[in-house]
Amino acid sequence: MRVATVNGLVTLFYDGSRELWNQALDIEWCLVYDVGGRQSPDNWKNWEVSDECKRYKRERLTWQQVIVVDGVTEIPKATFNDCHHIKRVILADTVIRIEQGAFSFCWNLAFIKLSLNLEFIGNDAFEWCELSSVFLPPRCRRIGDYAFSGNVRLEILNVPHDAELGELAVRSTKLLDRSLFDNQSYNREEVNTWLRNIINDDALHKVCCSFYPTLDMILDTMIEKGGPKAFKEENSIGITPSRYLKENPYADVNEKEVIESYILKISGER
Repeated sequence: MRVATVNGLVTLFYDGSRELWNQALDIEWCLVYDVGGRQSPDNWKNWEVSDECKRYKRERLTWQQVIVVDGVTEIPKATFNDCHHIKRVILADTVIRIEQGAFSFCWNLAFIKLSLNLEFIGNDAFEWCELSSVFLPPRCRRIGDYAFSGNVRLEILNVPHDAELGELAVRSTKLLDRSLFDNQSYNREEVNTWLRNIINDDALHKVCCSFYPTLDMILDTMIEKGGPKAFKEENSIGITPSRYLKENPYADVNEKEVIESYILKISGER
């Protein structure tokens, strides 16, 4: 696996050629220093853990971005667990499964672009990360227990209509704070139904959440909704189409381009 600096971030190009998670070394670390990973590697010289364990933890705290390369189909259990400095993750469209705890406790993980062919997200997969928005691809049918629990900034979770979320998958998130449900304990089926229908009441919200929406798709829908002002209309959880489009990692068009095309159209130049 190759490591390089990309846009100022130390980036691991993950190809699955070696297993990154070592349970024995994780246990060794936790037995001696339960919260040691929060400290700088510069302070590890005299710690009572093996040199192998120090090398293991040091490597895992080096990565700031993960790009999963084409051909990888699965992110195994706990692969990037406790990699506290990872900020961005981009998955190739060959990835089908993300297993249990694959990115759990990546405290700085704020951006993820999932595989369009992703079908399964395991228990705790993104627990206690820093995600504010997640767009689940159309094929994703199963999201495990606690999958996004503890992402306190999470406001946008675009869920396929037939997806099933496990127990407390969105516990302790801003998204639930904006709902009528208890943030710590709630009925799973009621929350699943609510999540699947958040964007269904407004056509512009829906198209701005879609996968690779075209400029014409957004423009035509915006015109049907009354023009540019429709971008600022909030839905039931206070999110505008403008925000959805900005956060959508699969959108190759932005609001400014839509407005410019609208001006050209009403002036007869488009």
